[in-house]
Amino acid sequence: MKMILAEDIVSVTDFARGTKEHLADMAKKQRPRVLTQNGKAAAVVLTVEAFDEMAHQAEEHRLDLELKAALEAYAKGDRGRPLDEAFADLRKKHFPKKAGV
Repeated sequence: MKMILAEDIVSVTDFARGTKEHLADMAKKQRPRVLTQNGKAAAVVLTVEAFDEMAHQAEEHRLDLELKAALEAYAKGDRGRPLDEAFADLRKKHFPKKAGV
């Protein structure tokens, strides 16, 4: 997401007065708006599509880090835990026994 400071930073008041136009421009140019309050950055407004893409990229990055850590652990000899133990933990977590059953 590339920003053009002269166009993409606006005051909260300006954004409120022209919300419809700002949203249309954001969708067209695929760039967020930085809203200022008293001359300081106060918020960032994104299109839903931009937010979804950012959230997807963040999740992909998180999964990549998890996989990298698992591969490094495996390379160091950590072979995890037995399958029956892992499934037992999953059962406890997702299907807890009810009291008196």
